[in-house]
Amino acid sequence: MRRRRQPAMSIVKRTTTWLAVMVAAAATATVVATSPSFAATVPTSATATSSYGWVHFDADTQILSIHDSHADGYGIAALNWRYDLANTGPYIGWNREGNGTTTYYYLHMPYLGEIKFYACPEQDGVYIDVNHSCGEAAFGFAGGEI
Repeated sequence: MRRRRQPAMSIVKRTTTWLAVMVAAAATATVVATSPSFAATVPTSATATSSYGWVHFDADTQILSIHDSHADGYGIAALNWRYDLANTGPYIGWNREGNGTTTYYYLHMPYLGEIKFYACPEQDGVYIDVNHSCGEAAFGFAGGEI
């Protein structure tokens, strides 16, 4: 049985349709790749909380504030990673001053330098994750260089 030859118009239609789909896919990929897809396009302040206290990163001043909000015998540790440094971490900032106090760390980061951090309870110079009490991670991006 001999295979029937397809008309030329059918081949042209298929090729044109295939080409149109490929061009549309490429255009969509280009738009997605160049769109701002996450917060790193602008300076971003952030706060991480736990049941023991909180840690706040201020994008403008690049200060990491560590606040102890409970008289429970625990301090607060800011467990953090700095993605603008060759050694990303983890680094730990401490507040061992007691309930109602805040400790400040000046970070000196480049513009849009990224930091990821957690607020964890601390006791005797060791951060501890009592029943997974560190809470959720927070991400910040630095503003202008200081």
